[in-house]
Amino acid sequence: METIIKYTNTQTDLAVVLDALSHPARLQIVEHLAQYDECPAGKISEKLPLSKSTVSQHMTKLKEAGLISCSPYGICQHYKLNDEKVVKAIEALSGFLQDLNEKRENKKCC
Repeated sequence: METIIKYTNTQTDLAVVLDALSHPARLQIVEHLAQYDECPAGKISEKLPLSKSTVSQHMTKLKEAGLISCSPYGICQHYKLNDEKVVKAIEALSGFLQDLNEKRENKKCC
C-alpha cells in the first residue's frame, strides 16, 4: 500500500511566501516597503531598473501572497508591508530551518 504524504499548513503557507519572494525585484520591493508606513507606487518604480508594468506584475505577486497591501489615493496606489504576515513568515521559516538543521545533524539511513 502506498503512503500518501500530506503537506502541513506551515509547509504550504511558507511555500506561497517563498515563491513570492523568489525574485530579486520582489525582495527589493519588500525591503523598500519595510522602511515606510506606506509608499506610492511611483516611488517604488523609481527604485527599480524595471518598467512600471513589470513592477506592477511583481507587486501583484506580493499582494497575492499577502505580503503587501494597497490603498487607492486619488489616481495613485499606496502600498504597505503586511507586518503581521511578515512576522508569521519569519517565524515559519525560522522554525523550518531549525527543524531542518536538527534533522541534518541526526541523519539516519534511509
